[in-house]
Amino acid sequence: MIKAKLHNYVIILLSLLTIAFLVLYSAQSLSYLNTPVEERYLLKDLDSLYSPSGLYGHGVGFLAAFFMFLLWMYIIRKRWNRLRGIGRLSQWLKYHMWFGIVAPLLAGYHAAFKFEGLIGVMYWAMIAVMLSGIVGRYLYGHIPRRRDGHEMSMKQINTEKASKLRSLQMEFGILPEDINKLQGLTPQLSGAGTLVSLYHLAVFDIKRRYQLNQILKDFEVRYGVSKQNLVFFKATVEKQLIMSQRVIVLDAVSKVFHWWHVIHKPFAYAIFMVLILHIILTLSFGFTWIF
Repeated sequence: MIKAKLHNYVIILLSLLTIAFLVLYSAQSLSYLNTPVEERYLLKDLDSLYSPSGLYGHGVGFLAAFFMFLLWMYIIRKRWNRLRGIGRLSQWLKYHMWFGIVAPLLAGYHAAFKFEGLIGVMYWAMIAVMLSGIVGRYLYGHIPRRRDGHEMSMKQINTEKASKLRSLQMEFGILPEDINKLQGLTPQLSGAGTLVSLYHLAVFDIKRRYQLNQILKDFEVRYGVSKQNLVFFKATVEKQLIMSQRVIVLDAVSKVFHWWHVIHKPFAYAIFMVLILHIILTLSFGFTWIF
């Protein structure tokens, strides 16, 4: 738990540093970026700094490319068995997402927001992959997983769900009718199509926090949960509720997640190949930045 929090703090720190950098860079380059593309060459001093081949613009491009290469560390960690003992897969995924969001932002500043030809296609493909990655992360979060990050079987899911129910009944004395009340919050979607299931999944995620708080207030009064046990009680109730939800929508989420992989991966590979080509061409024309 401490390690997980430490990774969260690292990502927050990196995000704050990135925001500060982009705000400062935007303030310094604003007059250049606001100038029409065809007139920017007239601003020689600014063009030498903030154009794609400029001192700062080129440097931002190096950073964006470096982050894009780091994106593949998650894939390597996931596929290479020898690395399975190095950190949880879920923590690697957090960095993968962070790099996947920041790299396109930096690439935009590197290009001075001038997108033409193959590079323009590559940039918008990066944005599409980034947005699809956010959707994929949402779906990924609704597929129950073990502590090592690998998917749970339906038997493991039901065992986990039953364990949470026993905790509520044995440790807190929650009555069967209140257990049924909790389970009743999860919509019954037997026979529903994939899109209908995903719609109810999103709605349930939005409503769950409010509904859960209302029930918890009622339970705290009726069962006299002490302040010492309140945090554990709330976590147990929420986990049980989430597991019930995921059992119902697991099939739909798994199907969509599979097709998401089919679409997401080829785009990511294509972008990587174009990036390599872009670097080779840039170096061949002598644009080596400060090296």
